[in-house]
Amino acid sequence: MKSTTKFENWWYDYRINYVDTTTFADYRTEYYKNGKKIKFIDRDWNSLGLEDPRALAWGYWYGKNFLTGHESWAVIPKEVVKYNANFKPSLWSERTLRKIKR
Repeated sequence: MKSTTKFENWWYDYRINYVDTTTFADYRTEYYKNGKKIKFIDRDWNSLGLEDPRALAWGYWYGKNFLTGHESWAVIPKEVVKYNANFKPSLWSERTLRKIKR
C-alpha cells in the first residue's frame, strides 16, 4: 500500500507498506525521498493464539536509515504483552488518546 504525506517538505515523500492479507499486519514499511529509498522498518508479529487471525502482538522491530547508516532493533518480550485484561475504560478515552505524542 503506497501513501504520501500531507505535510510539505516532510522527511519522506511517500512510503510503501507491505501488509499480510490474512492478518492485515504491516510487516515492512519503506520510506522514499526524491525517488530513493531512505529508510525501512521490518516488524515481526506473534499470534496471541486467539480465534481471530488479526490478534497479534509485536515480537520485534528492526529498522535501518540509509542516510545515516543508523540501525535499530527493539524486542518486545512475550511476558510484557497483555490482552483481554481488565483495563480502565479511561485508558481508551479520546482525551487519553489525544495525549499520545506523535
